[in-house]
Amino acid sequence: MLKKLLITLATSSVIATGVAAAPAHASTRQESIFQDDSTLVFSSDAKRQQALDEIKSLGATTIHSLLFWSRIAPASDSAKKPAGFDATNPAAYPPGAWFQYSQFVDEAQARGLQVILSPVQAPHWADTCKTRGQAHHCKPRPSDYQQFVEAAGKNFPQVHRWSAWNEPNQSNWLYPQRQRVKGHIIPTAAIEYRNLFRAMTAGLKASGHGGDQMYLGETAPLGRTTGSLGKRFLSPTELFQGVFCLDSRGHKLRGTIAKLEGCRGRYAKLAATGITHHPYNRGGSQPPTRRPGRGEITIANVSSLSSVINQGARNHRIRGGLKFYFTEFGFQSNPPDRLFGVSLSRQARYINESEYMAYKNGRVAGMSQYELFDAPKLADFNTGLRLKNGKAKPALGAYRLPIWVTRSGSGVRVWGMVRPADGTPQTVQIQNGFKKFKTVKTVRTAGTGYFQVRVRHQPGSKWRLVWGSFRSRTAGIGS
Repeated sequence: MLKKLLITLATSSVIATGVAAAPAHASTRQESIFQDDSTLVFSSDAKRQQALDEIKSLGATTIHSLLFWSRIAPASDSAKKPAGFDATNPAAYPPGAWFQYSQFVDEAQARGLQVILSPVQAPHWADTCKTRGQAHHCKPRPSDYQQFVEAAGKNFPQVHRWSAWNEPNQSNWLYPQRQRVKGHIIPTAAIEYRNLFRAMTAGLKASGHGGDQMYLGETAPLGRTTGSLGKRFLSPTELFQGVFCLDSRGHKLRGTIAKLEGCRGRYAKLAATGITHHPYNRGGSQPPTRRPGRGEITIANVSSLSSVINQGARNHRIRGGLKFYFTEFGFQSNPPDRLFGVSLSRQARYINESEYMAYKNGRVAGMSQYELFDAPKLADFNTGLRLKNGKAKPALGAYRLPIWVTRSGSGVRVWGMVRPADGTPQTVQIQNGFKKFKTVKTVRTAGTGYFQVRVRHQPGSKWRLVWGSFRSRTAGIGS
């Protein structure tokens, strides 16, 4: 999870009825992904089930969860794997080690929710560094990761979507990020991540999951240019180029630098079926349109993600045309976070604007909401749709019924979604007004819940959607 300390660096007048059409390059089948590990995996049975029920009712289709290797694996006092331990056998792990995850997976899937698991964070004995200052993520041994993933595949035969590691371009998840070797600065984390991804795919194949979806990336959006080499985050662009054995211009590495980065000889194409990324803005609080720094990739410049992934495809490192899944994303709110949070109304607006931006990009196949509840600790992310005491934020309604309004000639274009549509076309009223609202258009959504229609000029300055007993937030043009 992205920590803030790492980011500081009733119809009154129906004018027309119609079926909404989507733009040619829009993500018309974009799935709604949710992540909240502290609630869905590590809380009480009652809270987990209540949260899953709400997530389902809000219209989410998929849950993304980090599968913490270090929590499941047996401990060892030495730097070696415990003697006699068969790491490929899920039954060899400590009693109850898989229980919380098994409960979560079974209960999510019983509600029709898909699950994406990201195996992450090594036990001490799989950490190959001599120092323990970067426990759980300092050059984890790929062979041990492969065995854990094989065990996970055997333990979860019902799971068919996997993503390697988490935010490998941040030093608190994979260390060191860079090293100086023979006078060259090399992207160590990219090299390590390349090996970890190959280990994950091998482990899944060995457990009978060779035909599953396997995602590459889980990258954090930002880089860092200051601090020690080991802790200086790679930008996502640098990470992907390093994984693909490419230079900063997208050309194949050659000579000494290729040798140092493990890129000599034939490059076996990575078996990725999609790309995962966390397109946060700095601090989880900047406007969605705020442009990031060089090499960084946020919701504002998804085209940069396309560019670097296309470099990999042109050089036969991955298959071409892979879709993007934004598996972690959100905006911090105030309350509770007075330092990084935006107002509750702005959080709701930013969520809608970001999803509209993602919808316009045809390669984005999934958009995430990180957290249902704010984190238990204020120092962590507070991007929930509810405060930690359970009180709903305006973001909850905004997530259920997204709306975004833009100018279109003398009128406006209204984009929206009934997230709980569940594959069935829905009837939505578009209302206009200021203090009082009236229905000016009724539309029928696609089965996916999306619509986008043009509405002629109206006297009121505000817009909202009405679906059954639910109303969207009140939106202005571009707000």
